[in-house]
Amino acid sequence: MSESDGEKLSGNLAQLVQQLEKIEFKTDRDLYQYARILRAIGLELHMRVSMDADMVSAILSQYKGKWYTFGVQSKMRAKLVGAHLRTGGSAAKVLGLSGIKMYASFVKHFVQPEIEAERKAREGKGAKKPGFAIGDKPNTGSAGRPGEAGGRVA
Repeated sequence: MSESDGEKLSGNLAQLVQQLEKIEFKTDRDLYQYARILRAIGLELHMRVSMDADMVSAILSQYKGKWYTFGVQSKMRAKLVGAHLRTGGSAAKVLGLSGIKMYASFVKHFVQPEIEAERKAREGKGAKKPGFAIGDKPNTGSAGRPGEAGGRVA
């Protein structure tokens, strides 16, 4: 991830949520920033919830329980309780990935068609009107300034 906007994504979850709330969708860069921040929130939540799942499982597995099960029943139940948190951690990871998929879909459905239409328009222009153009690359084989493609050096 490049930090081109100067706004650094921090690891503090509260700050990430505040950054997400500040975004107003006006340009494609806003969508990109939204996707980056949502991804960071998802990864941060995934990491925290997964670590908490391990901690809860470890704490609950130390519960003595019934004397005749020697603590095995408590360990099994602790794994079941921790599994719910692990599932939540996986959901947070999916949340982060949904932001990236949203931006990729935006590029596919909005940006790429624009680029393709522009490319086709340029191809169509070149075929219909050979010759004079300002600001474009010089045509090979056409007369131009000395030193350019097709131009004569006297």
